[in-house]
Amino acid sequence: MKKIGLLIVMFASLISCSNDDSNNKADTAITDYYGKWVQYNEPKNDHPSSNQYSYIFNKDNTFSKTRVYENINVTLTGTFEIITKDNLTRFVLTYKEKKDNSFISSCGGGLIESFTLDKSAKLIDDARACDASFVFTKLN
Repeated sequence: MKKIGLLIVMFASLISCSNDDSNNKADTAITDYYGKWVQYNEPKNDHPSSNQYSYIFNKDNTFSKTRVYENINVTLTGTFEIITKDNLTRFVLTYKEKKDNSFISSCGGGLIESFTLDKSAKLIDDARACDASFVFTKLN
């Protein structure tokens, strides 16, 4: 019985130490930030409100955020900067105006919104601690 237990422990430790990063596509870095980013949802989530937001980032560092809900389009614009520090890439967006409080995802309720680019090439809403968490993926 001890031999079987020892064999199981050795097998488990062998499997847990195995790490093959050579084909890990999740670590692919995005360097072309410009273009359209759409709200990402789990495949099981098909509710219309779960994909209502999108962003377009332009090369002149302007952006537009569009919300399409119940056939009504609302668009806000502003400027953005991309900050890369310690292998972390953040998008910091500054809006020109506020049309709807809930439209800008910000813990402080101001005109600034920020996102972090994760290793799977998705933009993660930095206001996830206090607001609904939004995730965006780039369209090719």
